[in-house]
Amino acid sequence: MLKSLIRVFYLELFKASLLTVSLSSIPVSAQIIPDNTLPQNSVVTPQGNIRQIDGGTRAGNTLFHSFERFSVPTGETAFFNNAVDIQNIFSRVTGSSISEINGVLKANGVANLFLINPNGIIFGENASLDIGGSFFATSANSIVFANGTEFRATNPNSPPLLIINIPVGLGFRENPGSIVNRSRTTTITSDDMGQQITTTGLQIPSEQTLAFVGGEVRLEGGILTVPEGRVELGSVAGNSFIGIRSESEGFALNYNNVQNFQDIGLSTLAEINTSGEQGGEIQIQGRQVNLTGDSRIVSSTLGEGIGGDIFIVASDSITIEQQSGLFAEVRPNATGQGGTITVETGRLTLTNGAQISVTTLGFGQAGNLAIAATESIGLIGEASDRENPSGLFARVEAGATGNGGNIILETNRLTIRNGAQVSTDTFGFGRAGDLFVNASGIEVIGSTVDGRSASGLYAQVGEGGSGNGGNLTINTNQLIVREGAQIGTTARNTGQAGILTINANNSVILSGTAPVSEPQENQRSGIFVSAEPAFEDESGNLILTTANAGELMINTPELIVENGARISADNFGTGGGSNVNLNISRLIIRDGGQIGAGSLLGSNPIDNERGSSGTLTVNASESVEITGTDRIGSTVENSRLFTLAEGTGNAGNLSILTPNLTVANEGEVNVSSTGTGEAGNLTVEANLIRLNNGSLRAETRLGTQGNITLNAPDIQLRRGSQITTNSLETGTGGNITINSNQLVAIENSDISANAQAGLGGQVVINTDAVFGTQFRTQQTSASDITATSELGAEFSGTVELNNEIDPAQGLVDLPQTVVDPAVLIAQDPCKQGADSEFVITGRGGLPRSPQETVRSEETFVSLIEFPPEDESRRNDTSSQKSRVQRNDSPIQNQPVSSLDIVPARGWIRNEKGEVILVGYDPTKTGVIRQRPAIPHQCHSD
Repeated sequence: MLKSLIRVFYLELFKASLLTVSLSSIPVSAQIIPDNTLPQNSVVTPQGNIRQIDGGTRAGNTLFHSFERFSVPTGETAFFNNAVDIQNIFSRVTGSSISEINGVLKANGVANLFLINPNGIIFGENASLDIGGSFFATSANSIVFANGTEFRATNPNSPPLLIINIPVGLGFRENPGSIVNRSRTTTITSDDMGQQITTTGLQIPSEQTLAFVGGEVRLEGGILTVPEGRVELGSVAGNSFIGIRSESEGFALNYNNVQNFQDIGLSTLAEINTSGEQGGEIQIQGRQVNLTGDSRIVSSTLGEGIGGDIFIVASDSITIEQQSGLFAEVRPNATGQGGTITVETGRLTLTNGAQISVTTLGFGQAGNLAIAATESIGLIGEASDRENPSGLFARVEAGATGNGGNIILETNRLTIRNGAQVSTDTFGFGRAGDLFVNASGIEVIGSTVDGRSASGLYAQVGEGGSGNGGNLTINTNQLIVREGAQIGTTARNTGQAGILTINANNSVILSGTAPVSEPQENQRSGIFVSAEPAFEDESGNLILTTANAGELMINTPELIVENGARISADNFGTGGGSNVNLNISRLIIRDGGQIGAGSLLGSNPIDNERGSSGTLTVNASESVEITGTDRIGSTVENSRLFTLAEGTGNAGNLSILTPNLTVANEGEVNVSSTGTGEAGNLTVEANLIRLNNGSLRAETRLGTQGNITLNAPDIQLRRGSQITTNSLETGTGGNITINSNQLVAIENSDISANAQAGLGGQVVINTDAVFGTQFRTQQTSASDITATSELGAEFSGTVELNNEIDPAQGLVDLPQTVVDPAVLIAQDPCKQGADSEFVITGRGGLPRSPQETVRSEETFVSLIEFPPEDESRRNDTSSQKSRVQRNDSPIQNQPVSSLDIVPARGWIRNEKGEVILVGYDPTKTGVIRQRPAIPHQCHSD
């Protein structure tokens, strides 16, 4: 009995298993189900793991298929067994299910295959394509043809199709489904010559189009490959129309009639690749486009052809992160030109090592990179391995001879921070491209966490490169560079640095150093143009460059350099230095900020041979202010404006043209040579030069002296200020020429052209007046004018004072007897009594303060007209009444006989303790204060 029960159990179990197998086989065979909506319907025939699709309705060279369901499971092949003369196969899904493709889609010949399912299409990890033409996967509702007819998925009972031309568009209704690709299949086959062909992901033959067009489009680790072909990703909302245009590489789409887009995403090592002998085209259009997880979009030129372009448009934003990027490259040994990358969006954000790059590694020229973001461009940080910064790059790699591409940025706000960069550079023989930035506001902030790499905008020749550097042009309203960020152009080896031009409508502000505990010299915020050493040898010695440094020009109303920031043009080689031209309204250098041009030795120099530094010219229409100090690491740095030569090179000249120059609180303006080269010349043209514990210097050590020429009506030195052309060691003291109306030097402020072991210089002062200082044979604790030499008086220089007042005379002594003005004025009491007048005609006046001289612009008083007689009498009567009615007058006993304004003759203190000036002598003792009584006979009857 028990055995019988067991047998029954296993029998039923076997039947159930058969039923299960039978049921499970139904979906497999029923994954592709025709819908019987065509005049000649599709026929699906299983042949092992192949589902052969025959039949369909033919119209000319076009074949139509219609299915209720269309999916291909793993290991299966959907084979469209079309005639070889068919050009286009249109397959629609009229049911309500998503198409899931995990197997192979195959067609004969070179037919283009369109798969249309408004519900959406998903390609699994094992999906692949075996077709000879283009492939479209779309969730459109219909294919639109030139004659106006449509092949619709939601209206399968449309009239029969007779004569069909090339499709002209895709029509979308409400809520189009998503198109998803997860395919990463790698297939190796052989061509007719027996060579292996590797197919990756969804791949079609070269010069064809692979298009994903629908609602949301996502590549979730999936790969799309079309060598030398075209890839189209489009994500649109409902009620949209996308145009289709036939091209040599298959088809191109246009989105001119699309009002609303949806999102496109590439994630987890997703890739789009159109590389080939000539790179293919890639177009992506959506609302938000996101690349993450090391996803890549690549179009590389491998041979002689012209590279393909990458064109991405996102109506809202583009976000690229986690080392993902867009890349258009000319590969090694390729001679073709690289493609261009164009990005148009509202907001572009690159983070965590994300990059957009146009590069040449071969003989061909790299393409250009153009980005237009209506709201903002944000570049932030570096990769987690700290190898690659986030950024935008146009690069000539080592060994390449092709020229680099240009970068053009257009946006409202550009932010570069935490080590991110925008750079056109060359590490090879080709010329670096140019960098153009047009943005309403630009902020370049900080560096990498360890301070190793600064955030920045660069056009440079990299280490080992010998090509010329590109130009860098910035147009903005406001430029801010802070916390160690930098902007610069660089030359190395024989390559020349480019020109750096900054045009800012409002201001340029440079501030601070990298946010590390001990910031180094190269971690200042700054704007730099330089000729750097070519490289370091095995011993760490610098191998010099013969290149010329570039030019620097800044045009802005306000330039602020503060808290250790720097603008510099440095020459570390034997070539020519860079010239710096500042055309501004106001220049403020404070708290350790510096602007300079130098010929520098650098660290570990092999020798002292150097080229000259460039010139520094400041044209400030309002003022120049240089003040304060700051600590950079362990060094206290003065705020300064300077040119400098450290080796055999000469220091450049420094010229300042401004109405007001202020140098205070240890601020400096100097031209100097610490080597054998000449110190430069310092020239200042101003209305007022004010030094308050500040200095103007032209100093040399071994070379020819520097000179200072000051042309200013008013020159003031206070609190230990200095104007010096002193020489250290064997150099000759420089010359000082001052042309001024008045020169004031007080509180131990010195003017000197001294020398240690050489000849003293010459001081020539042409002025109307000198106050507070005088010529001396040696410096003292007072304010001095000297031209001495420590070798002795016979080696001293000369001091020439051409002025109307001798400073040695000191203040003018007043006479011992004070003149009584009463004897100078007629004493006839009748003429001095009531209604008498003392009139001064003309426009004379007093200076604004007792310390100032009378100057014409201060004494100008406009003439006035007398009021009409009636009005004058009314005013006199009104004034007289008001004076009579006052109860607080301190002189109730004095008759008021005149309304004239009289000079003060004394003062009293009222009951409130206030001092009041009065027109009489309250002491009754002063000769010139006593007002005589008016004799009776002088009064009229």
